[in-house]
Amino acid sequence: MMRGVIACVAALWCAGAAAAGATQEALDWLAKVSSASQRLSYAGTFVYQAGRTTETSRITHISDATGEYERLETLDGPPREIVRANGDVRFYLPAERVVITDRAVQRRFPAWALVSPEHLIANYSARLGPVEKIAGMSARQIVMEPRDGMRYGHAFWVEPASGLMLKSRTMDATGATVEQFVFSEVTVGGVIERDKVRSRFASTASEWRELNVRGEPAKLQDSGFHCNLQVPGFRQVSVVKRQIKGSGSEAFHLVFSDGLATMSAFVETVAADKAPPVVGESLAGPTRIYKRVLGGKYLVTAMGEVPAEAVRRLAESIEVRDK
Repeated sequence: MMRGVIACVAALWCAGAAAAGATQEALDWLAKVSSASQRLSYAGTFVYQAGRTTETSRITHISDATGEYERLETLDGPPREIVRANGDVRFYLPAERVVITDRAVQRRFPAWALVSPEHLIANYSARLGPVEKIAGMSARQIVMEPRDGMRYGHAFWVEPASGLMLKSRTMDATGATVEQFVFSEVTVGGVIERDKVRSRFASTASEWRELNVRGEPAKLQDSGFHCNLQVPGFRQVSVVKRQIKGSGSEAFHLVFSDGLATMSAFVETVAADKAPPVVGESLAGPTRIYKRVLGGKYLVTAMGEVPAEAVRRLAESIEVRDK
């Protein structure tokens, strides 16, 4: 009898140790992705899919002793470019003859900024999947499954030698794809000329209208609002005060992240001379949006590629600070 109990305990311990080892191995792969996306030079074409929307883009990324430089160009639909140079980003919209300048925001595919493993594992379970072929290369799958209904699941396919992410998929609670990025072709390493990360519209854009949306870093306690977010795992990562285009008024932009998913909230004054804003839930592609009017004076707009309940909770968590 005692031998049976000891054997059972030993088996459970071994299973737990194996699971912990598998989790750590998956996290090690993600750490490799985070490092690779910053230090590698690469160029390739990838396809983005969300619902019925499909978009093809060309990305070129250079990392050298002076920093990181990147050019992202859409290859179908209206021409658009995003050019990054270290901490600055410029959006070129030639159809509107507009350039938008901003501080560099968190990049998406194929980059991913790793948070602490403890924070990540509090919100997701991690495991390794099979090796598959992506863009002609072998790629190891890493699966991140949510621990609650406040976030989606994720799967990443990573090229083992370089650590570059070749494919990324976000999935809802039923396993259906919310959105997906996948390289159709990519070259890692080699010499990439600096002009490959410069805008092809740079020579004519000096004649375009330029919008500076950088905003100013702010503190939530100085904004006149407070946020008691009831969504487990999401932490505030920034607060920026921005000018609202055309109105001269200001909005506070709050960003929250759980390490994989990101949610934003904008708080602005409702214009007295305009029609009342449409409130409630809406959807723009894979992005959930929830709007509410606060105290009859402010409009709160929450959004994110997360389940609708998480966005609603964010919008309802923002209140006017008592004076």
